[in-house]
Amino acid sequence: MCAVFFAAVLEFCADAGDWPQWRGPQRNGVAEGGVPLLDRVPSEGLKELWESEGVPANDEGGLSSPVTVGDRVYLSLVWHRDLPSETRQIGELVLRQIGHQSTKALGPELVKKLEETRSGLSPTLRGSKLDEFSRKWVEENLDAKQKQLYSGFVLNRFKKGSLAIPLEVLDTLDRNKDTVFPSDAAMRGWLEFQGWPERVREEIAAAVPPTRRVAEDVILCLSLRDGKTLWKASAAGAPLGRTASSTPCVVGNRVYALGSTRLWCVDAETGAMLWERPVVQKRAQGTSPLLVDGVVVINSEVLKGFAAEDGRELWSQVRAGGGSSSPVTWTAGGQSFVLCNGAGTLDAVDPRTGELRWSIPGGGDSTPAVSGEWLAVQVRKPQTGLAVFHLKPDGAERVWTHTVDALRTQSSPVVADGVVYLMDDNVHFAFELESGKMLWREGAQSTIASPVLADGKLFAMANNGNTLLVLKAGRESREELGRATVRAQWVPSPCIAGDRLVLRMKDRLKCWSLAP
Repeated sequence: MCAVFFAAVLEFCADAGDWPQWRGPQRNGVAEGGVPLLDRVPSEGLKELWESEGVPANDEGGLSSPVTVGDRVYLSLVWHRDLPSETRQIGELVLRQIGHQSTKALGPELVKKLEETRSGLSPTLRGSKLDEFSRKWVEENLDAKQKQLYSGFVLNRFKKGSLAIPLEVLDTLDRNKDTVFPSDAAMRGWLEFQGWPERVREEIAAAVPPTRRVAEDVILCLSLRDGKTLWKASAAGAPLGRTASSTPCVVGNRVYALGSTRLWCVDAETGAMLWERPVVQKRAQGTSPLLVDGVVVINSEVLKGFAAEDGRELWSQVRAGGGSSSPVTWTAGGQSFVLCNGAGTLDAVDPRTGELRWSIPGGGDSTPAVSGEWLAVQVRKPQTGLAVFHLKPDGAERVWTHTVDALRTQSSPVVADGVVYLMDDNVHFAFELESGKMLWREGAQSTIASPVLADGKLFAMANNGNTLLVLKAGRESREELGRATVRAQWVPSPCIAGDRLVLRMKDRLKCWSLAP
């Protein structure tokens, strides 16, 4: 391998075609020094090279992204399984199945009106007339943000009418979702004690499986040539659900990964565990580890640093971190900075000591994209939306913002050749980096998944992951070079490995050729 020293002292020694961590070599979504890729998607679609053996995703395995180094593909996941059990639990999966969704953003008065309307619907209101009534109710009662979050929820409850489980019942179940009942009889006794109608109790009980969820923290290594599994490292974990979606970081001969209950390091050649450190988490993490200056940095509720050599915790910075954004690095005057878009701030921390160097308003799940002295990030607050900063060792100056109101979470932008690209909920944008001038804006069926750029082309997931969009990166207009049906997961980002594309599917990984 040739020695390639990346800005921000990431300590990588990798081939130009490697994609060794979340969002690529420099964690900004850009492939550097790659090979020429196709200029148009063939009418017959992309050439599929291989598919792996079964690898669960979403509720069974999380939504992390694959990475590649050399001729290997790596993936970390929390592998869930259901085991027969006498115990019962009305957990998150059951709640979603029977129609629960948090109504906090609606407020009590609107929730009351919703339920009164639902329970008062005439049984004869059906079909297109019910659809028309529901859409009209949404239009007249919900604001723009509520329409984004609750249109489908309202339509579904109106469709069920009097058969929908009351919201107060669903809320009570949600407050008790961590309760494990010793038997089916004990669960049914608790349901009866609540005083709910028998029809409601039976629907809930029927949705609860006679199993208990268990999970393992897993790191997989596959061959980039044919997709065969080379090794699988596993350790007992906790069933934290689909939000356990951390992408691994591969540096030298080591793989660093954040699982459900641990930060761990394994040998990249064999999968042998080199060290592990327990990480106590209130919820599963979608943030990915970063290695800088010999320190593994994670954003696990707060920003923490561990020695890459043996996993010793070096520092914990409680004033930085939070949310699901992944930390990135920036170097100025020979000094490395860890930058993290946290719960409500964008923070700069010394990776060796954990000292907070500066903090500015920010916050959200978007991972910042750094280009030279510029940083672009999507902030949770819609009035700020996409924000671009000029970085300095003693702070960051906000240069411009563009209002963006994300539906679920905030996408991570790409910065290249003086242009900022943001592919948000059903809208694609391009802005001039320094001035903030909008270069183009166009609707597209894409959500959440952060795009990547290689060979002057943007690759983005669309249509709930069923479609891969290939766009020409340019200032004048959004030029589509084609689209390919891939039927992949819609949250994990594409992984570009030379002239190959690796995607996370619903139940495995797949690889396609991007060669001209």
